[in-house]
Amino acid sequence: IDGRNNKLISSEKRCAKDGDEYRVEDHILWIDTSYDLKGNAFRESEERTNRLEARLIAHTLKNINEQSRQNGFSLKKKQKVGVVSFYASQCRVIRDEIRKVNGGNIQFDAIHVEINTVIRYQGKEKPIILISLVRNDGGPKNKRRSARANVARYEFINVAMSRAQNLLIVFGARNMLEQRDVYLPNMDAPGTRKKQVYRNIFGYLDRAARIFPASEMQIIEEVTSKRKKRARK
Repeated sequence: IDGRNNKLISSEKRCAKDGDEYRVEDHILWIDTSYDLKGNAFRESEERTNRLEARLIAHTLKNINEQSRQNGFSLKKKQKVGVVSFYASQCRVIRDEIRKVNGGNIQFDAIHVEINTVIRYQGKEKPIILISLVRNDGGPKNKRRSARANVARYEFINVAMSRAQNLLIVFGARNMLEQRDVYLPNMDAPGTRKKQVYRNIFGYLDRAARIFPASEMQIIEEVTSKRKKRARK
């Protein structure tokens, strides 16, 4: 959990105050939710909610809470964590899933969690940010998709991806995003230009080996559970 400031699209190495070099990619993870925990193609609901991403985020928060407690955080001094989505309906589903893994509570004993839409996160930063991109129609990545959807809006992407100070974890379906066009504002002239921003992000994260399928998180949970059972014996 410990880390230093990062920006999502940057390949440069930076130096800490003690002179040690560290890599930006060590503070970024992308969980690909194109497929569910069993490796089957997954689709969002009609209400613009994604129960798979909500479940994964809830379990991730539980793990972050345990690690934060080990790192000295407590009820009196909590680690701050933000959860961001482009849809208010998804924020409600995430809260429901957190209650299921946390005894009916939203807040944990070592982390303070703020769950909100990307619009309400403008101007805010948190040490740790988890993003739920929600959209997944279950189709192939070469299917044509709208450049006007929330996940393709430059201002939303810019805000969501730049809120993390130490650690950024993105939950999103690669099949929905890799070939989606995003309209970027021109820096030195009126108007916009079209670019496949997510393709660049995935290319960078692929080289850094920072993209993992959702099914791997399930494997981690099963291994952890088996270890606990062995420990009891």
